[in-house]
Amino acid sequence: MGLPERMEVLPPREVAIESMPATLSLEPPMAVETGLRMAEEPLRIAGPLRDVSLAGTAFRPLPPLGRVGPPALSRAYEQRWEESHPKAEQAASMMECLRPALEPSVLSAETAAWILPSELRSHQVEAVNAFLGHEAFLLADDPGTGRSVAAIVAMMGKFQIGEARRALMVTSASSLRSASRLLRLWAPGLLVTAVRGGADSRRLDWVTPANVYVCDYGTLETDIEQGLLSGKDLEFDLLLLDDLPTTGLRFQSFPAVLKQVEARIRWGLAGAPPESAEDWVVLISLLQPQASKSLAGITQPEAKRRFQENLLRRSKGELREQLPVRRRDEIWVDLDPAHYRRYEEVLAEERHRLAQLGEAATTAHVEAALERLDRVLNFLPGTLDGAKVRALVDRIEQIAASDSKAVVFSHFQEDGIGRLQPALEAYGVLRLGRNDPAERAHKILEAFREQEHWHVLLMEMGARTGDQPLVEASYILHYDHHWNPGVRLRAEMRLHPQIFRAVPINIYEFWVAGTVDEKLFGLLAEKDMLPAEVPEETQPTELADRITLEEWIERILEVPRGGVPERIPLVQEIGTGILPGTSVLRSRLTGLSADTLMAAVEMLMKALGYDQVEPLDGPEEEGGFMLAWREGEQGTERVLVRFLRTDENVGVAKARALVKSMEMRGDCQGAYLITTSDFTAACKSFADETEGRLALVSGPELYRHLHILGQF
Repeated sequence: MGLPERMEVLPPREVAIESMPATLSLEPPMAVETGLRMAEEPLRIAGPLRDVSLAGTAFRPLPPLGRVGPPALSRAYEQRWEESHPKAEQAASMMECLRPALEPSVLSAETAAWILPSELRSHQVEAVNAFLGHEAFLLADDPGTGRSVAAIVAMMGKFQIGEARRALMVTSASSLRSASRLLRLWAPGLLVTAVRGGADSRRLDWVTPANVYVCDYGTLETDIEQGLLSGKDLEFDLLLLDDLPTTGLRFQSFPAVLKQVEARIRWGLAGAPPESAEDWVVLISLLQPQASKSLAGITQPEAKRRFQENLLRRSKGELREQLPVRRRDEIWVDLDPAHYRRYEEVLAEERHRLAQLGEAATTAHVEAALERLDRVLNFLPGTLDGAKVRALVDRIEQIAASDSKAVVFSHFQEDGIGRLQPALEAYGVLRLGRNDPAERAHKILEAFREQEHWHVLLMEMGARTGDQPLVEASYILHYDHHWNPGVRLRAEMRLHPQIFRAVPINIYEFWVAGTVDEKLFGLLAEKDMLPAEVPEETQPTELADRITLEEWIERILEVPRGGVPERIPLVQEIGTGILPGTSVLRSRLTGLSADTLMAAVEMLMKALGYDQVEPLDGPEEEGGFMLAWREGEQGTERVLVRFLRTDENVGVAKARALVKSMEMRGDCQGAYLITTSDFTAACKSFADETEGRLALVSGPELYRHLHILGQF
């Protein structure tokens, strides 16, 4: 529907809407000037303007940002169900879709104060100007530097100058709530629909008017393939790709369907630029589709050179003077239906137990219930999967791509760092437990500090860290957490004392929406006990009694009064097998054909740096052999690879036979034994005795590598 030729709208009360400055001509790339000034100091914003009322128009009030807790996934309309079908109510009018053009401009320092919630820092202003100057652009700053805010402000600017009326923002599933919140905060005049729910709900989302549609990559891929998003609805003015996985981008499946999305303006956000020529080709085809035909056979340096004017990349070290010393963010995730049912079952059982105790219930009983619930929330029982795991992998993928290091805290060994290790193996992970001897702890910490390929240190809360800080890790992630924020603050201070903060620190806490996590978060906020509100030097004992036993039982766990609730028997947990939690992975890997498994192993070896791979025989049902090699400073490094498809753990006999075959060849320096299952303790011990000549790759590690490369 086109715009009317002439529209008379009186200016808002106490707000003078001025014409856009002439400097917004958007002529040469990277040379665009806007009213946003570049300065050494952050742009100072007086405060936000909410629900601007324009005389002569009737805008609905913007939906509230909501109470403290998980950001809401809102729609630009009301969805009501009638006879098992969703129906759109209060859909936005054309005038309401034009609202951004009538609000104070975000591109002027004079009027931005009316609409932005806080200051933009100078590096974000630079990024906004870069976006505005390019139809195709990639911002590849380190994670946690405010990339999404800059892109959203630039998006708002495009709406206000009339270059965008309909936009699509695609992000990872774990960032969907965060993206929705940032859109509400930094572009409050835009009507946003978070596409979600069942097929009927999503189909209605796509066809109902909005300024911005936000969804995750998986949903977009599914909806295009199933025809829920098709035809004219695939036409947008602006496409924003958030959390782009530039490493292994060529193996992802979503770029193929994104070719069907039409958008003149195409922007991307990533933790780093691509490293391989193949990934560069996919990236350029996503952001500059018209240039994709000329990319055949292009080299990595040439691809990077071609896109250089459309790229801005800055590390946290480069931006250290402009970033806060410490920034803390919550990552809110939603459980899958099966996982949530399991959580509800365990919660019902704990309520039953506490109700039976009655007046005899103590804080120790409550802590035991919370610990059990935390274990359930960490993983879908019997698997290495779960909403929190996927959210953690998304975050670590961006951090590792930027060549940064992260510490991941968990309170649990078996249901924490032990099960996270195979999930993160592909990124280079070390593990440090609470009961590890001091000598082992020292070696692990030194390896993490000094060796570049270790990007992740999994630490059980309370593990030994010695007297030296761990400043090499500029990201701290609390996968689960004790309710007492003093416990987290003390662990953070041990890694990063105030006097050692050379690089800004980003801290992420994982919380689960719709569970006791959300109730606890709300109560902590009510008592001003969130970590961001508590002084860093606060000791856990100072906060230990701030939540009463009655509050735990009535407000957090919601144990019914006046009777014992009916006990719901727990069903058998998911998953079986020698290696706990790997049943799903085993079934998916052993379900691969012989040819597909061989191709997957070849892909893995190339990802490990062996650019030449040659099969030594045709793949059999149980596996096969291949030779892999690469050129280095000391000549050719060649390894013998044996891959096995089996449900049983691989024993030491297979390992000994492979080493013997390697030695008999005489031209190999090492060997890889790869399986879809796992290895026996004796096999692992034998590999350790070979002093690095034999490397073992288990099913979970193989799965994680292939997941990064877009195969699962």
